[in-house]
Amino acid sequence: MSRDYLAPEINAEMRAVTAKYADGLDASDGLDGSPETLPRTVGTAARPDSSDASDGLDGSAETPRETVVDSVREHLSRYVLPASDDDLDVLALWAVHTHVAAESYTTPRLIITSPMPGSGKTTVLEHLERLVPNPVQMSSVSSSALIPRILAAQSSVLLIDEAEKALSPNKPGIEDVLGVLNSGYKVGGSRPVLVPSKEDGWVASNLPTFAPVAMAGNAPDLPEDTMQRSLVVTMFPASEGDVEETDWEVLEPDVKDLGESVAAWADQIREQVRRTRPDVPRGCIGRVKERWLPLKRVAVFAGRDWPERVDRMIVANLEEMTRDREEGLSTMQIHVHLLRDLHELFDGEGSAFLPTSVLLSMLASRHPERWSASSPLGSALTAQRMGRMLVKNFAIRASKNSEDRRGYFRGSFVRAWRAVGLDDGSRRSPEGLPSEPSEPSEPSEPSAELDPCPACNEPSCAGDCEVTP
Repeated sequence: MSRDYLAPEINAEMRAVTAKYADGLDASDGLDGSPETLPRTVGTAARPDSSDASDGLDGSAETPRETVVDSVREHLSRYVLPASDDDLDVLALWAVHTHVAAESYTTPRLIITSPMPGSGKTTVLEHLERLVPNPVQMSSVSSSALIPRILAAQSSVLLIDEAEKALSPNKPGIEDVLGVLNSGYKVGGSRPVLVPSKEDGWVASNLPTFAPVAMAGNAPDLPEDTMQRSLVVTMFPASEGDVEETDWEVLEPDVKDLGESVAAWADQIREQVRRTRPDVPRGCIGRVKERWLPLKRVAVFAGRDWPERVDRMIVANLEEMTRDREEGLSTMQIHVHLLRDLHELFDGEGSAFLPTSVLLSMLASRHPERWSASSPLGSALTAQRMGRMLVKNFAIRASKNSEDRRGYFRGSFVRAWRAVGLDDGSRRSPEGLPSEPSEPSEPSEPSAELDPCPACNEPSCAGDCEVTP
C-alpha cells in the first residue's frame, strides 16, 4: 500500500503504533509492553503466538495484524445488521474517528436510518455510546441552546435517537436546532447563546457547537444542507440467528474495555492524525471531502486495506450522487441544475459562445422536466428568468459577440463550474477561454419588427436581459 502522502517520520511512528496494537493491548493496562496478553477483547479474533508482528505497511509480504479498528468492526458485526459491508465499515471508522475528531478538523454527521421500526437503530446507538468519548444520549432536543451548553461544559459526542421526531421539520424552532448541528461539523463552530450573569441578568456568549453527532430514525426528514454534511447507514430488521442478542448485563464490561482500547490507540496517533492529509479520489472535493477525509485519516493508521476501502466508498458515493442528479432524485437547487445543464451544452457544442436563444431551445429539448412548458412551473424557461438566476447566484451576465448576438461566453462560467466540481475546459484550451468578445461590436440598427424590451427598453434585447421589470 502506497503511503507517499506521509512524511518519513510519521511512517515510522505509524508502523510502531500499529504493531503495538496489532493483537490487542498487552498486559494489565495495555501500554507497558509486557509479554502477557489481556483476555481477548470483544470482537477480536484470537491469534496464534507465532503470528508475525509486521504492520504490513512497509511493502513486505507479511499480512498485517488487526488493529482496534478491526476489533470495533468485528464487534459491531456480531450485534447489528446494516444493509451492506460498507455500512459496517462506516460505523467502525466513525466510532474510532470520534476520538480524534478535533485533530480531523471536520466530523461528518452519522445518520442511521431504516425503512421501518425494529431495525436495530437504537441498538447501534447503544453500542456507540460505549465506544465513543463522553457520549450524550438524547431522544429530544428541547431548544437550540441545549447543545451549546452541553458542549461548553464538556466536549461530547451527541447520540440523538428518534430523529424523525426530535428533528421533525414541523417542530417549532427546529431551524435553530439544525443550525447548531450544521455549524458544529467543523472545528471552531460556535453559536451565540444567552447565559445568566449575576451583574447583567442575561448576556450573549459564544458557546461551542463542534461535536460528532449520530442521529437515528426511521427515514428522518432532514434538510439538504444537513444531508451534505452526513454519512448515511441503512439498517434492516434482523432475522433470528443473523446477529447475537445485545444483553448489556453481560456485555457491558467487555464493550467498555473495547472503548478504552480505542481511546488508548487514539491517544498514540493523535498528533500524527493532525499532521496527515491523505489523498482522496478525484472529484472528492468540498462537502464530500469534508465528510470522508476524517474517516480516511483513521483508515491510514488502521493499516491493512482500510484506506482502499474508504476510497472505494468515496467513489461509490460520487457515482451515486451523479445517478441521483441524472434520475431527478437529487434535491439540488434549481440554479445549480441550470449551471450543470449549461456546462453540458457548452461541453457538447465545443463553442466559446452560445446565443441565448440557442441555449433556451437546447435546455428545453434535453431537459424538458426542468425547462420546458411541461416542467413543474408550467411554463418554459425564459431569457429573463435564466438571466436572473445566473446573475443572482453566480454573477454571470449575458453579453454580445462580434456578430451582435446576445448570449453567454463559456469563459464567464469558469469559476462557477469549478465551484461545483465541474471541468472548466481550461486544460483543453491553452489560450484560455474568452469571457468577452475580442473586439467591441458596433451597435446595429434595431429591427423595425422588434418591440423594445419591457425591462431595459432595448429593441435588440428581445427580453434577453437580467433586469427585473
